[in-house]
Amino acid sequence: MLELDDPRWATLTHAYGRAADIPALLAKAGEDTRPGHEPGSTWFDLWSALCHQGDTYTASYAAVPYLIALAPGHLKHKRYDPLFLAACIELARLEGRGPTIPSQLRASYTEALDRGRALAQENVTAAWDKDSEAALRASAAALAGDAAGARTILDADLEEDDHL
Repeated sequence: MLELDDPRWATLTHAYGRAADIPALLAKAGEDTRPGHEPGSTWFDLWSALCHQGDTYTASYAAVPYLIALAPGHLKHKRYDPLFLAACIELARLEGRGPTIPSQLRASYTEALDRGRALAQENVTAAWDKDSEAALRASAAALAGDAAGARTILDADLEEDDHL
C-alpha cells in the first residue's frame, strides 16, 4: 500500500491527470460527512477523480485500501461513500473500463477487496434505507467479483428511480 506521503502518487493518474492531489483528499475524506453527490465535498472530488463517468485509473487502485479503511467508521454514521466508491472502482475494472492494476499495488488492492466484500456483506442487513441497501448489495457483489450481479442491482435501482 502506498503511504499518503509516498512521492509515487504523482506517477499515478486519475481522470484529470497526475494523482499528486489524491493523498490530501483521502486524508480529508475521513472527516467530511457531506455526501458524494454534493459538489464541493471531498467525496464528490474523489468520485470525480477516481471513478469518473464509470472509468477507473491507476490512482483509483492505490486509493482502494484507504477507502476500505474509512468504510467502517462511515457505515456507523449511515454513510456508504467509501465502500461504494471502492466497489464502483472494482466494477469498472471488472468491466474493462480501466488500466491493469500496477504490480506494486496488486497485493494491497486484493487484500482491501476481501475486507470490503466482508464489510459489505455484513452490513446489507443493517441498511438504513432503499438506497443504502442497493449500494451495499451492489458493493458486496462487485467486491466478490460478480460484475453482472452488481450491474443488475445498480441498473434496477436506476430504473426504479426513473419511474418515480
